[in-house]
Amino acid sequence: MNTEMLLKLLQEKNYPRFKEELLKKQNVDIAEFIDTLDAKATLLVFRLLPKEIAADVFSYLSPESQSQLSVAVNEEELQEILNELFFDDKIDFLEEMPANVVKRILRNSPETERNLINQFLKYPDDSAGSIMTIEFVDFKKELLVRQALERIREYAPVKETVYTCYVTDSSRHLEGIVSLRDLVIASPEKKLAEIMNTKIISVKTTDDKEYVADLMKKYDLLAIPVTDNENRLVGIITVDDIVDVIEEENTEDFHKMATVGKIDINLLDAGPFFLLRKRLPWLLVLIFMNIFSGAGIAYFENTIQTVIGLVFFLPLLINSAGNAGSQAAALMIRALALGDVKTGDWFRLLQKEIIVSVLLGIAMAAAVSLIGFVQGGLNVAVIVALAMAAVVLVGSTIGMSLPFLLDKLKLDPATASGPLVTSIADIAGIIIYFSIATWYLGL
Repeated sequence: MNTEMLLKLLQEKNYPRFKEELLKKQNVDIAEFIDTLDAKATLLVFRLLPKEIAADVFSYLSPESQSQLSVAVNEEELQEILNELFFDDKIDFLEEMPANVVKRILRNSPETERNLINQFLKYPDDSAGSIMTIEFVDFKKELLVRQALERIREYAPVKETVYTCYVTDSSRHLEGIVSLRDLVIASPEKKLAEIMNTKIISVKTTDDKEYVADLMKKYDLLAIPVTDNENRLVGIITVDDIVDVIEEENTEDFHKMATVGKIDINLLDAGPFFLLRKRLPWLLVLIFMNIFSGAGIAYFENTIQTVIGLVFFLPLLINSAGNAGSQAAALMIRALALGDVKTGDWFRLLQKEIIVSVLLGIAMAAAVSLIGFVQGGLNVAVIVALAMAAVVLVGSTIGMSLPFLLDKLKLDPATASGPLVTSIADIAGIIIYFSIATWYLGL
């Protein structure tokens, strides 16, 4: 049933039919529907959900809906919901909540859990520790395979994943990994130490989330163990959490490519002054950069007055320089982000980019020379053709080199895309165009 029909049933107060139709949906779709409702309807619909699925739906809700429900429900209901959440989902929820809600939850939590929550909330936002879960299956290496399988059956309902189990010594030092498949096919009387894989890929609690995502992608992992500085197992990170990290990183890169500051809230909820604060700084910087474009035009005023037809091709040429630069920058930024290329590959890629941009420049010069000949005769055709070839070459070189320069300076290469590289290429394009015109006309 579509959203319109559900809303109609809700307005008609036909709750039995509404509940029947709502429960036909997947939990994530139920959460999306609830996110569209106002605070009163959100509470009503949530209370219609059976307890066995309410917590799962809650974990998929937006922070705004979670916050509304946290305030609206009584403490007993809230505690029931949180008790059903996996620990990492609980931490994600608490990180988004106002301080008064967090205090309310901690006040009603057992001391052991309260200490754990406080420990997790102190991890830096971008660290592996902030997204790990403590709900994993771990065994001592002396355990027999049949004993391990018995414990998995016991643990499965309350653990986030049982497909990979972790083997530790008596001091919880991580020594190996054993998959559920390995356990199923192994002899029941073998010890875990005999079948475990000791080639462990793990991360530290302080490692960056993006580094964790790269590792999980590289090795096709469903989960990765997290250890402290003494190699003691403290948690795991599952692939569903890494998908969220990748989405966050991609969003952040898009914002940087548009020279917009980091925005970590829904645009519908962002106030005008918040967006102004995020967008204005780079726009002001680009204003002062573009002053050089005006200065370049003023410097070549005599050339422009001599052949006024040159002005017709100015937007075309500087846009071509910016477009070529943006293309090259986008390719390099993505390659750096994926780890396909390193900073040391710059010169090799530069050689390739020069060949490509020369060929691009020749093709675009041939096209624009025809327009130049029709518009202003042979002299203009030659000038715009030479200028087009030059600006494409220079723009492409700037675009592909800037991400490497920023990476070398330990800055985010994504900043080199969009308005920044376009502005630099525009300035270069104006100077190149009118310099060629002045030289060719002998002015």
